[in-house]
Amino acid sequence: MGPTLPHSDTSSDSGDDLHLIYPDPQFAERSAAAGALRRLAHAFVRHRTDPETLAEITAWADVTAERLEAASEPVPRPQDYFARRYVDLRPSDGSEVMAFGDRAFSGPANPTAMEVDMRRHGEGVRATVSFGAAFESAPGRVHGGAVCAVVDDVLGYLMICLGIAAYTARLEIDYRGGVPIDEPVIYDAREIRRDGRKSHVELAVRAGNAPPDALPLIEAAGLFVIVTADQLGS
Repeated sequence: MGPTLPHSDTSSDSGDDLHLIYPDPQFAERSAAAGALRRLAHAFVRHRTDPETLAEITAWADVTAERLEAASEPVPRPQDYFARRYVDLRPSDGSEVMAFGDRAFSGPANPTAMEVDMRRHGEGVRATVSFGAAFESAPGRVHGGAVCAVVDDVLGYLMICLGIAAYTARLEIDYRGGVPIDEPVIYDAREIRRDGRKSHVELAVRAGNAPPDALPLIEAAGLFVIVTADQLGS
C-alpha cells in the first residue's frame, strides 16, 4: 500500500463537522472572496448596467487577474488524491465532505462553483445544491449540463465516503423535470451493488421542499471503475 499518508482534517474555520481532505490555511478568506465573485457573476448575468461600469469591471478583473498570476506559480492538484482513499479515515456520518476548497463545481473557494453542501448520509451522500442565474438556460431552469456536472461530482464524493478510488466509466441521466434556479434541490446518491472492481451507483434529484416520496426531477445511474490500492502502488 505504500507509506501512511496524513489523515484528513475533520475541523476547520467553517465548523467541526467538516471533513476536509486537503486543508488550506486561507480556506475562509478564499471562500469569502470566491463567494463575492459568484455573486458578481450571477448579478452580471441577471442585470444590465451602463458602459462605464462595464469598463470598470473589465479593468478591475484584468488587473486583479494579473496580480494573482504574478503572486505565485500555479498550484497543482495533489498527486496522492486517490492513494489517500485507502489510508484516510472515512468521513463520519452526517459530516460535510470536501476534498479541497476550490474543487470544481462544489468547492466554496472556487468562484465558478455552485452553492453546495455535501454530506455523508448513511452509506450514501446527500448534497443540497442551489444554482444561481449564471446556470440558467430555459427561463427559470438550470442548464442540463450544469445539473449533470453536479451529478458526477456528488457521485465522486460517494466514492470518498465509501473509501474507494474510482473513475466515472458510464453515466446515464433521465431529465424528468426542470431543476429550478435560486431554489435548493437535494441530490441523493448511493451504491446499489459492486461487482469486483465495478461500483454501480444511482442518484436522484428532488426539490428541496418536496416530500421524501416525491417523484424525482432527475434520476441517474452510473458505473465507476475502482482503482485498487495495489494498482496505485504499482
